[in-house]
Amino acid sequence: MYQSDGSLVVSASDLTGFLECEHLTRLSLEVARGERPRPSATDPMTELLARHGIEHEARHVERLRNRGLSVVEIDVPAGKDAGALYRAQAETLAAMQAGADVVYQATFYDGTWRGHADFLLKRSDRSSDLGPWAYDVADTKLARRIKVPAVLQMALYGDLLAALQGVPPELLTVVTGDQQELTVEYADAEAYARTARRRFADRLADGDLAPPHPNAHCGVCPWRETCTDRWRAEDSLSLVASMRRDHATVLTEAGIGTVTELALRLPDELPGAIGRTSRERLAQQARLQVTERVTGRPVYEFLPRERGRGFELLPPPSAGDLFFDIEGDPFAGDAGLEYLWGVLDTAGEFTAFWGCDPSAADQSAAERAAFEQLVDHLTAAYDADPSMHVFHYAPYEPTRLKTLSARLQTRVAAVDRLLRADVLVDLYAVVRQGLRLSKESYSIKQVEDYYRGHTRVHGEAVSDAGESIVAFETWLATRDQAQLDQIEAYNRDDCVSTRELRDWLEERRAELLRSGAELVRPEDGDPDGSAENAAAQALREGLEAALTAGLPDTGRTPEQEATWLLAQQLGWHAREARSAWWEYFRLRDLTAEDLERETAALGPLGEPEFVAAERRSQHWRYRFPPQETKVSAGHRFEHVLPAADGSRLTSSVLDIDPTAGWVVLARGAAGAAEHPTGLLPTSPPGDKLFRAGLTALGEQVLGTGIDATGP
Repeated sequence: MYQSDGSLVVSASDLTGFLECEHLTRLSLEVARGERPRPSATDPMTELLARHGIEHEARHVERLRNRGLSVVEIDVPAGKDAGALYRAQAETLAAMQAGADVVYQATFYDGTWRGHADFLLKRSDRSSDLGPWAYDVADTKLARRIKVPAVLQMALYGDLLAALQGVPPELLTVVTGDQQELTVEYADAEAYARTARRRFADRLADGDLAPPHPNAHCGVCPWRETCTDRWRAEDSLSLVASMRRDHATVLTEAGIGTVTELALRLPDELPGAIGRTSRERLAQQARLQVTERVTGRPVYEFLPRERGRGFELLPPPSAGDLFFDIEGDPFAGDAGLEYLWGVLDTAGEFTAFWGCDPSAADQSAAERAAFEQLVDHLTAAYDADPSMHVFHYAPYEPTRLKTLSARLQTRVAAVDRLLRADVLVDLYAVVRQGLRLSKESYSIKQVEDYYRGHTRVHGEAVSDAGESIVAFETWLATRDQAQLDQIEAYNRDDCVSTRELRDWLEERRAELLRSGAELVRPEDGDPDGSAENAAAQALREGLEAALTAGLPDTGRTPEQEATWLLAQQLGWHAREARSAWWEYFRLRDLTAEDLERETAALGPLGEPEFVAAERRSQHWRYRFPPQETKVSAGHRFEHVLPAADGSRLTSSVLDIDPTAGWVVLARGAAGAAEHPTGLLPTSPPGDKLFRAGLTALGEQVLGTGIDATGP
């Protein structure tokens, strides 16, 4: 965004930034008007993202050329000269008129909107003002799935492209960080892009831009420190841990605009538009944070006990316990790289499993070897002491174990066994569900203040995950061992901190017991599952081995290739079911508040409102924060918490409006006393018949060959 000849020039990044944070637009507008300078500090992670983006784009250009496509590159003007932009657009149009297969760095400029599409791709099955061909838009993105800002950006380019070729594009293609080419139809994004542009233009005209509020974009925003300083100076409600923007808006409109003001209010004095549970949580959270400000000491309070939550997730300590932390680089390779798996035992011995190799250009083999060594290490520890557990903080570690075992197709059964046995314990869940802390954040760096007497300070060589990534990227470029040494020291300290946190939580659990609370330890799961499933797996694996016995690795005949392929497919349902069950249990472990970010679920649900009674069911209406969700009418969903007897209650969705934020459930009269605080998908459907059918087919082929006649 900048001024040119008295007019404001904007871009797709300005539009997507507006949707992320309207205050970002205000700051950019002030810079364009000369009212404030741009931030001078450069964030290393932002630089890293930019560099990887350029490299990803260059690799895709090379792939297009290797396909035999003609690529015309447009020189993008570096400055703000309108004449240079018009000339670059003319060069873009000339390349399109000449019928180039690919126009790289296509430039658009209409006097207000400036755009530089990574690629225009020629389509010979459509006509336009150019001739018997037309162009579609493609952009490279580091993300590994399509995100809304990427689609919006390309839809804007599509609008500008339509003005040049006389017809709109048909497809918008995102080339993701793992080299996938994913498409969205322009017609599906056009209306949204048009509405977003209109709202953006209206806010630029009237200046009615929202104040800053923390959001995901803050992590890569150059104005982060500017906004943080403002929040501190204003004592902004955004400083309250887990404060939602809509709640902050309601509170501000009610005359409660600061953390201090909120801390002085009782929950019943807060606006009724906020649910009772949220009112209590926000008022008490603010009170604790203000208490720490006044006393200079961190304080905490216990949350009410919930079955199977909080301190009831904490297993008894064992001499075989391990403490686990991973360092990963999301930008290395096509799928990211987990380059360090750190494990600390109760005796203080630290083991680093490095997923990188100084002598290799491709680090994937080293990652696989480290992953296998780590899983073998955890498995051996569990076999030696079935009472042990592996403690970590936040869900990243188990998520990566699941993802890598599935992607690499190695140690799948071992990882599944550890998960079935509930060996991995997330201390973040214990903290969030068991305690309320006087901290603005529940990150482990903030929680350390309770058991280390301080939070970490910047100045250490590597002091957070972002710096770890930057250090590893430096190592990739230089092979400087000092970078890995710094990362290992940081990872080891995280493991030590996790052990100290576990010990501190045990002390808090003992404190709870002394107060008269009733707490139970969690029961571990069955590592081996049902005997029936084990027998079916053994049968399948034996059949796979028999079908592939004697088949060559290369040069197979069509019959041999078909037999080999069938053998690989015998375990398809088991692989799919494993992922589905992992996701089912992951969702079950979340709190109702966490479900707001899970589209497969719904939560948190507010106070119940009785609607009607019909036959043997009761209809209840619940309000919830407006959210994107797949929960829909006509389906049954599980409640967040089990019933008192441990059974899983379900309700049918009669009607729902995710935008207005309400749902009507039909509930059995017998269980109506236990109202849900959130809704979860029911367990994955059974597939026993499908597995049996494939097994029967495999047995037939084993006996009579792939080309034999039969059912």
